[in-house]
Amino acid sequence: MHQRFARLLVAAVLVAILGLSSGCAVMSTSVMETAEVLEPGHVKFGGDYNMGLEMTSLIFLEGDDSGTFIATEMAGGEAWGFKLGYGLTENTELNGKLWASVGGMGGRFYVKRALDVPDERLSMAIAPGITFVTTESDDDDEGSLEEYFAEVHSFGGEIPFIATYRFNDVVAVTGIVRYSLDSIEIAFVEGPLDELNDSWLLHRFGFINGWSFDFGPFYLRPEVGMEMATQINGNFGYVPILGLGAGFEF
Repeated sequence: MHQRFARLLVAAVLVAILGLSSGCAVMSTSVMETAEVLEPGHVKFGGDYNMGLEMTSLIFLEGDDSGTFIATEMAGGEAWGFKLGYGLTENTELNGKLWASVGGMGGRFYVKRALDVPDERLSMAIAPGITFVTTESDDDDEGSLEEYFAEVHSFGGEIPFIATYRFNDVVAVTGIVRYSLDSIEIAFVEGPLDELNDSWLLHRFGFINGWSFDFGPFYLRPEVGMEMATQINGNFGYVPILGLGAGFEF
C-alpha cells in the first residue's frame, strides 16, 4: 500500500511539471473534499478541473476611485489538478494536491482531522495545510510600450472548516469555509512596472458548496463557490469557484 502511494505521488509531480510553460499561474481554490476521513491504510486519488484565482492579473490590476471591485477586475484561470490521500488513523488523513496551469504550477499539502459529531449522518473536519504557487509571466501588449516580465511566487497556509451531510451511500452534500494567508513575492519586473518589485500578504476567504456522488470506489464531485481576496492595494475583490473532480477510494 505504501509503495503504491509513493508511485502515485511521483506521477502527480510529473503531471504538474509538464504543465509549466510561458503564461500565468493559478491558485487552485477548489477543495474537492468531504469531512469524511479514510480508514487507516486506505488510499484515495483523483483528478480535477477548476477555475481558480489568476495570480499575475491579481498583482497588476488597479482599483477604481470608489475602492471597490467587480468580478471582471479579478481574473479567474483554469487549473488541472491531481490529488492523493492516505488514511493515517481513525480520525486523521494525510493529503496532497498538485496542479498545473498555463504558465505555472502549485500545490497544497494538508492534514484532515475529523471532529466529534453525535449525528451519524453528519461529519465535520478541519484541514489545515500549506500552499504554494510559482509562475513566470511574459506579456507584450500590442500597440503599447509597456512590456514586462515577472516571476511571481506564493507561499502560505490555510485552515478550511468542512461539514458534510450524507443522505445515503451514494449522495452527500458538503459546505466549506476557508481562510488563507499567502506571502506573494514578485521576483523581478523589467520596464515601466519595475516599482512593483516587492513582497506582500494576500488574505483569502473561500465559501464553497460541493456534492459527492459515490458509486462503489468511484466518486464524482462538482463544486461551486466564491473566493474573496485582498489585492495589492488592500481592497477586496472576488472570483467564482467552479470545479469538477473524479477519483477512487480504496
